[in-house]
Amino acid sequence: MVPWFFVSTEALQQQTVFLPPEVLHHLNVLRLQKGDLIVLSDGNGNAFKASLTGLEASKGEAVILGEALPTNEPLLQITLFPGITKGEKMEHVIRHSVELGVKKIVPVISKRSIVRLSRQKKDEKSRRWQKIARSAAGQCRRSFIPSVALPLEFDEMLDYWRKEKFEAIIVPWEEEKIAGLHRTLEAFPKGLKKVGVFTGPEGGISPEEMEQMRKIPGVYAVSLGPRILRAETAPLAVLSVLMCHFDW
Repeated sequence: MVPWFFVSTEALQQQTVFLPPEVLHHLNVLRLQKGDLIVLSDGNGNAFKASLTGLEASKGEAVILGEALPTNEPLLQITLFPGITKGEKMEHVIRHSVELGVKKIVPVISKRSIVRLSRQKKDEKSRRWQKIARSAAGQCRRSFIPSVALPLEFDEMLDYWRKEKFEAIIVPWEEEKIAGLHRTLEAFPKGLKKVGVFTGPEGGISPEEMEQMRKIPGVYAVSLGPRILRAETAPLAVLSVLMCHFDW
């Protein structure tokens, strides 16, 4: 499999691409040599095959070969709103949701969140999570790097929903006993393009929060079955079913 790397959009506009330090590091780790094929993407939907024409410890060059590769991005654009979880659980959600094709990630601090972040911590976490998203996008050969927004408070998330006007917003809730995810999706039109998914933190979603969300058009509370999923498992389960239902 041809290795996949990200460079700037400006770099891809040139026939000869000068490779940045982080790409050089990976090339050396992989022990690639002059003449080897790689793929260069700008993370904004463009990707090209290229050939290494020079590779040293401190610099490297590649030449673009031919036309752009076809996009491998899903037609369904999903914004994930995961309740922030403790420790490495959140990194797990970020990494694997990128693999599953999510378009954007907006972490959320809600009523039952254990984790509370200062403004400085929000900035620090967002930068780290964005690096994880970039790395995951490269590993699974995506031509688009999902953005990780600054964490929002619950009320800020509701304002975001009103502004963005999603076609549907899926909210798995352990108290929902009737509407299953599969049955709910069957009622959606196949041409759906813009969907939001909100999953709660370790403490779950409070009835008061669910009541607030139901007031926004297009919000669907769903059950994920008789077993309670962990906070880091629920978003990945929903994303998998959504992508499968809408043909990835």
